[in-house]
Amino acid sequence: MIRHVVLFRFAEAVDEDRIAHILDGFSKLVEIVPGAVGVTGGPNVSPEGLDRGYMHGLVMDFETAQARDDYLAHPAHVSFSNGTVIPALEHGLDSVAVFDYEL
Repeated sequence: MIRHVVLFRFAEAVDEDRIAHILDGFSKLVEIVPGAVGVTGGPNVSPEGLDRGYMHGLVMDFETAQARDDYLAHPAHVSFSNGTVIPALEHGLDSVAVFDYEL
């Protein structure tokens, strides 16, 4: 199983309702992309102050590395990322961090 961790820095003009809508959009992707197992996400609540400006994140699990790779190229993911997520980020792709690991 692959755990896909994504951290976001949304633009200041993007309100919490829009952010919640974006994070919810990833749940819809899990429903349609084969091999995607589940997703959780939300705002940072850590008291450590080590967020480096990444104030929202999500964790998505995939059955296999191939399922994750297929998700990354899936037309629904590409469309959602390019049309909804990236335009809401502070500096486009420079405002997202991704880290995957095997469970």
